[in-house]
Amino acid sequence: MRMKKMVFQRASGRGWLLVLAWGVIACMSMGLVLVWVNIERMDTNYFINIAQNTLNERKSLRAKLQVERERLLSPYELRRRAEEFGMTEPRPGQVRRLQLN
Repeated sequence: MRMKKMVFQRASGRGWLLVLAWGVIACMSMGLVLVWVNIERMDTNYFINIAQNTLNERKSLRAKLQVERERLLSPYELRRRAEEFGMTEPRPGQVRRLQLN
């Protein structure tokens, strides 16, 4: 009976150390995973911010180009450019219309 008790005590002592070792390893692993996930989150956030800035710049450029296009196609600007190149309004018989099939 005494021998059984000693074996049980010795085994439980080793078991406690084994559980402690596994616990420490698990905590370290969880810490590393947590750090890795945080780094990935920051990296993804960085690339999302770059993409948003690029999108905003392109939207701004598109709006500026639309304003410039509207300015260039305005009747005043077209009339001014035509006069610059010596163009005049067509007389009644000069306009020909073509039909597209």
